[in-house]
Parts: sequence; structure tokens; C-alpha cells
Amino acid sequence: MESDAPAVCGKIGFITDCEGNYEYWQASVALSDVVGWDSDGELAFINDPEKDGFVFGGDVFDKGTGDLRIAQQLLAFKRRHPERVWLLAGNRDINKLRLTAELAEEEIDVPQPVPVYPRAPPQVSLRSFLEKKQQEEGVRSLAEVNTRANRLRWILDHTMTAGGAFESRRRELALLAGVDEEAVDEEAVVQSFLKSVEEEGVVWEYLRESCLLVLVGPWLFVHGGIPKDALRWIPSHDMRYVAPEPGAEPGGSSLASDRLIDWVEAMNRFLHEGLQSHRAQPLFCHSETRARGGEALLVLTSTPACFRRSVVVESLLEGGMPTTLHPEVEEFLASDGVRAVFCGHKPCGDSPFVVRGEKVSFLHCDTTYSDPRAPDQRGRAVAAVTAVSSGESACVRIRGCLADGDEYDFCLFGPDGDPFVGRRTPDHGYVKARLGTPDRDGAAPRYRVVRGDGARRLNYETCQEEDLRCVV
Repeated sequence: MESDAPAVCGKIGFITDCEGNYEYWQASVALSDVVGWDSDGELAFINDPEKDGFVFGGDVFDKGTGDLRIAQQLLAFKRRHPERVWLLAGNRDINKLRLTAELAEEEIDVPQPVPVYPRAPPQVSLRSFLEKKQQEEGVRSLAEVNTRANRLRWILDHTMTAGGAFESRRRELALLAGVDEEAVDEEAVVQSFLKSVEEEGVVWEYLRESCLLVLVGPWLFVHGGIPKDALRWIPSHDMRYVAPEPGAEPGGSSLASDRLIDWVEAMNRFLHEGLQSHRAQPLFCHSETRARGGEALLVLTSTPACFRRSVVVESLLEGGMPTTLHPEVEEFLASDGVRAVFCGHKPCGDSPFVVRGEKVSFLHCDTTYSDPRAPDQRGRAVAAVTAVSSGESACVRIRGCLADGDEYDFCLFGPDGDPFVGRRTPDHGYVKARLGTPDRDGAAPRYRVVRGDGARRLNYETCQEEDLRCVV
């Protein structure tokens, strides 16, 4: 079946999950075959400005001093090339819609604002967070520490997994204003976050320009993944951002069409309808139910609330290793000509994690937590991915640097495609990357193989090509 997806005749660059890390963003752009900086310091196409495309995979915000700058650069790029630049909405982008309602409250004993998933660590309540602040500051009452700044710290640190984001925003505001951090008071930080989700705010504008799914030729781009139960499913706008009761059924409907492009377009309409709903009612409209406009978008950021159907947070990666690609997912995608799915969200180690099916491959490209010894937990690890659509010679180039400084640069598919990366080994390992670069004449290919115990403890080893002749 032929797809009606837009076709880009040149290369498509893909970068994802910068999460406010401006240094990583700059390093990724510097490595890209497709984008770079022009003489005015703006993001630009550097290979073929008339034919190339670019996809940012979502999660602009949260863990560094680059939230505002990265988002503004992406928005400016999107507006200069609206037909060839796509922005995906990640969970760290969508969840900022919570701020308007939750920072308008003053009550201390509010419910935990995020549905708790199974085996989640103990939750830190707002009351316990403020009691600790009270003790640290030596004040007499909780009322003295029940400020919007402290409530925002609690939201970021304990309900958005964005520890330290408050002070990171203070540093970025100081940098942009050319002043010392001490000159940026707490209320200015609160206002920066609140204004970001208002009309013309940077988060709001990013979401307004974004998609949930992008289909370009044989390539599908998504923030999280494509779980089987998500196929053809369109969530309903009355779904609640809560943990469902036992036996509850998900809302929504199943699309009658079997065409992938129809599902992609329906999901993207759902995103923008949800944004309109949020804009119409950003505050809680009922004190007991705590319902608000656009709540179904928040559902997409939660595994339990979305019944494990979210394209934003579900993934083939579990505990750092891949699960099996469901044949129904592969067949649905392959029937419309998809050869590869590009995604992020789940950390994949210090190089992209390729999972090959018989017809479709998944490329996981979120390299956060690459190096726990580094201050930013990424260290030297950086990756850039380029997809080239050219008939039978369509290929994907993956290049970058590991946390230890070793480099990789190889292709998937096409005449020069590596045959081993993304394959299982007989002893339950995965071939993760071919090490080295093409300009190293005479060097025998080396491969990085990873094995995991399902609990994020991964073991790596380096193998020679002859060691991999039996991969399956």
C-alpha cells in the first residue's frame, strides 16, 4: 500500500531528548550531517537547504540551562521551514501544561498529581517536602514555606523527575539577561515557568508546532514507541489523568482505516484538539475531581493512565534492554512501507539502540544517563542520526561518540548497511554499535555487544567481526 506521507528527497536529520542540556544540543548539531549554525548563529540546513529535512524527537525541557534557548532555536527553524522541519511532543514538554492549575493552588494536602505506576518508589508529598523546608530554614510555620517557588520546586523535583530544574532556569535567565544569578529572584523563576505555558510562551508555542507522530517516506518518528494496543487507537478527550480502577477500560475509539497515514493524522489532530481544550480551561474546574482542559494530553505522559497505549511513553526498551517487537506492529507499519521507526524517551545507553525486526527496525536514540560519573550524566557521549530516502538504496547513518571517547560511524540498510548491528547474539546479547570510523584504513571492524539483567545493570564487551557470524 502506498503512503500519502510527505516525501523529503534529501537527508533527514534526527536529534532527540536534549532535556535542557545546551552543551549536548550543540554537540549533537555539530555532529549532524544535516543541520548546523549559519553566520547569524541560527539553526540551518548545511547539506542541501532545498531538499533536506529535520525532526526533533521531543523532550526539549527539564535538566539543564538550555530549556529556553533550545526551544527558541527549534521554533525559529520550524517557522523558516514549516514543510521540512518537524517537532515531536515529548512527555517533558506536554507535562508542563500541569503548571497553570497546580501553581494556582494554596492547599498543602493536595493529592499526588501524577498517577503512580507499579513498583514506583515511595512518593514525596507536598506536606513532607514543605516540612523539610521548614526545618532547613528554621521557620515557625509551614505557611512561611508554602510559597509558589517551593511548590514549583516540589512539582519539578518530585513529580516531573526534573530535579534541580528550578535553579537551572534561574541560571539560564541570568545568562540571557547578562546578570548574576543572585539578581534573578524566585518569583522571576516562577513567572518564567508560568509564562512558558501561556499564549506565545515557549512551551505553548513548541507544543502548538508539534506532532505526536511524523511519517516521512519509509521513516516513522515518534517520541516513545508503538505499542500493539495503540495501533489505530485514538484516545478520547474525557480520559482522566489518574490511575484507573481495577478492571477499568480505556476510553477512545479504534480507527476504521488500516492506513498508517490516517492514524498518524488522527493522532496529531487529537494533540491539537487537546491543546485547544487546555487553553479554554487551564485551571481545575472542579475542586473534588480536579479536572482541567486538555487532561487527555497528560494521560499520554502516564503508563497507567493510558493503559500502556501511549506513543509518548511506551517503548521496546525495558530496564535498558529491548523487549520483542510484536509481529502485529511490524506488519501494520510494513504494510505502509515503513522501514524504520526513530524514537527516544527511554535511555538507551551511550549509543543508539537498534532493534531489528524482519521488516521494520526501531532506533532508540535517547542517550541520557550515558555516564553517571559525569556532572550532566552524559559526559562525552553524543549521537546524530541521518535517514536517507532513495528508493532501494535508502539507508540510515548513525554516528557519535561513546562515554569513553570511542567513536562509531556506520550505516543500516542499503548497499553499505552493517549486517550485525541490531541483531541478537545466541547468548542473549545485542549488537549495539560498530566501533571505529570509515577513515581508519585496514582496521578490522569491532562491535559493541550489550547484555542486561532487566534491572538496568548492563554489561558491555567488544567483539571482532568473526565472533558474530552466528548472530540471529
